[in-house]
Amino acid sequence: MTRVFWAPGRVNLIGEHTDYTGGLVLPAAIDLGIRIEGEVAERIRLESDQYAGAVDLDAQGDEGEGWGRFAGAVAAELDALGRPPVGIRGRVSSNLPVGAGLSSSAALEVAIGTALCAVAGFPIEPMALAQAAQRAELRAVGVPCGIMDQSASVFGEEGRAILLDTGTLEHRAIPLPSELALVIVDSGVKHTLAQSGYADRRRELEAAIAAEGELEPLLARRLRHVQTENDRVRQAVAALEAGDTARLGPLFRAGHNSLRDDFEVSTPELDLLVDRAYELGAVAARMTGGGFGGSIVALVEHDRAESLAAEVAEALPTAHGFVTKAAQGAREL
Repeated sequence: MTRVFWAPGRVNLIGEHTDYTGGLVLPAAIDLGIRIEGEVAERIRLESDQYAGAVDLDAQGDEGEGWGRFAGAVAAELDALGRPPVGIRGRVSSNLPVGAGLSSSAALEVAIGTALCAVAGFPIEPMALAQAAQRAELRAVGVPCGIMDQSASVFGEEGRAILLDTGTLEHRAIPLPSELALVIVDSGVKHTLAQSGYADRRRELEAAIAAEGELEPLLARRLRHVQTENDRVRQAVAALEAGDTARLGPLFRAGHNSLRDDFEVSTPELDLLVDRAYELGAVAARMTGGGFGGSIVALVEHDRAESLAAEVAEALPTAHGFVTKAAQGAREL
């Protein structure tokens, strides 16, 4: 019997580079993601039109090659939690752009984890699944990511963002304004955490937190970003809960400027797209994701969303804009 599983990508509304220091984040799962169709098997055998090569792994997980590293790492992490060694044979498909900063790797990890637990009849708490997928990312490609991306893919809700305290793992859904659409504009500058300065920024921030006495200017900027960004998340949540969307624009703008100037993870292309979004009437806009390429997110009135997405993308020959929405998290369909 063929079974179908789904895990979405995510867009982070605000709270960037805070999740690996126990800070606050406000992501939303989106209606683009990873789909796995398959049936129970002795091994993990997966094919895909989007990803090069096929996966053929022991059901307990192993190193794997290419994108198979993610499948092998997820299986190994779940094996350590006691999942029976049951495999799956099937196909992986995706409508989530790779390298756009929308957590395609986290969605792949969560989709594989959801499928492997289901075919093995292995119940797992949602946060435990997110944590296993987080560990799998480090295991597979060496990226010391926080818990935000995997949590957003697991806990997503339609029409809502997820406020997550990454220190305590407490989380709750925050309704998004029904009159605003989510617009994403992919700059076309590919975002690859394993090859970017992501690990450098994490080391710098950890050094700033551990330091005693006066910080050198660079470390002071890194720490200032995280401290002010956590406060911006609190203010954004308060504005959303009060229905005060006018407050979101300045908060998103301040967050983007901080990522550009204090954390230095934006790019000229992202800066240009954010500026253009505001010029064209976006309620709020900022870069989203780890930076060094990728996308911006904008909150836009529904009747302007499609045209604004297209017009902002015209600012760069490599850019592509589209309208999305907050969607439900990982599940069996």
